[in-house]
Amino acid sequence: MRTTTRRQFLSDAASVSAAGALGGCATNATHEPVSAPLIAPPPTPPREEPVVVAANTPGRRALGANDRIQCGFIGIGNRGGSLLDSTLKLSDVDVVAVCDVYDGARDAALAKCKQKVADARAYVVFEEMLAKEQLDAVVIATPDHLHAPAILAALECGRDVYTEKPMTLTWQEALAVRERVQSNGAVLQVGTQLRSMPMYQKAREVLQSGGIGKLVMVQVNRHGWGGHTRPTPPGFNPSQVRWDLFLRDTKEYSFDAQRYLNWRRYVEYSNGAAGDLMLHHLDIFHFITGCAMPPRVMSVGDIYHIQDGRTCPDNIGVLLEYNEKYHFNFAASFVNGHFGLVERYLGSEGTLEIRDMSELAIYRGRRNSEQLEKVGSAGILNEPHLRDFFSCMRTRKTPIAPVDAGWMGATCCHMSVLSEQSGQSAKWDAATNSVKV
Repeated sequence: MRTTTRRQFLSDAASVSAAGALGGCATNATHEPVSAPLIAPPPTPPREEPVVVAANTPGRRALGANDRIQCGFIGIGNRGGSLLDSTLKLSDVDVVAVCDVYDGARDAALAKCKQKVADARAYVVFEEMLAKEQLDAVVIATPDHLHAPAILAALECGRDVYTEKPMTLTWQEALAVRERVQSNGAVLQVGTQLRSMPMYQKAREVLQSGGIGKLVMVQVNRHGWGGHTRPTPPGFNPSQVRWDLFLRDTKEYSFDAQRYLNWRRYVEYSNGAAGDLMLHHLDIFHFITGCAMPPRVMSVGDIYHIQDGRTCPDNIGVLLEYNEKYHFNFAASFVNGHFGLVERYLGSEGTLEIRDMSELAIYRGRRNSEQLEKVGSAGILNEPHLRDFFSCMRTRKTPIAPVDAGWMGATCCHMSVLSEQSGQSAKWDAATNSVKV
């Protein structure tokens, strides 16, 4: 058993052999190998560094209509705990294994799982869980810098994957994950749950049917929202954290409770407001419009007001320019939350306005617009998105938030960060599948 560093995993993703993968993954003789990829890879343009992917992957069990899905969880903190609670409600899924670097979170999760599966087991190292457990699926809700290593390890073992957003921290990792999924036929769902909300599906229907004319621009303001400041949970015991597994191959630090609990503040583990907040709305914009990768992203931001040691900005402004002749404009401040959250789709003949991800208003006209319809929402729920993932595992169909969406969203967020850090535009080079700054 080994842990994979960020420097190693991209190389491993390109060159791991079938024998090596089988040696590190639990297998079942009744599993059937996948003979063709679920998503056919698009024609690959010339690349500076061609990616060579293993020809074979470990066997994947063909799930019948009555088979119970065997699921493992990697990361059971705030978000992972919520996903676990929702998954435990599903009648056809058993959570048989959980993994977390913090004893308190892991023990609490295991106790919940044992109420449904008496012999559920807990692990500290996710590679060990993948090696020992005969899983069909893995749900990943770790801090963002650990997404790619966990995803690629699960894919090597022939598991289908549900991962929290962003799919990866960097555009290079996103490309590696996308190519691996395309090569081995895995089902991968990204946890951008707005896609599974009827309200946003209605917005997509209106826009794509020409209900507001030609789209001109999208403006999203999301202010306030906590500033990535989580209080220390009751009973938190730093001695029960495997700090080395949290850091993995990032810069060495002595244990820091703020880095562990509020990791979204720090550039080593997160893309800050871009990867946490903007991506929700950017991904649903991609879903609603069906657009391609933006060729240019421009971003500004800094730590203007909150002096608590964070390294991610407390204010950002991002502009993404699309070849479809519209742009997406996002602004967020952790300091002033008076205006909250609003998403506006401005068309040549009307407007869509979504407030607090809970109410869609449809307007006709450019000025003094007439409100045609208002659509409410039951809220952001885990279950519909999880059900879509588990259903696609059985049918081998493409889920509603597939790997291509995860690749595009993660790449855009990283481009935003690279632009903010460099003071220059970040550009997508389609000829080489790479980002240039």
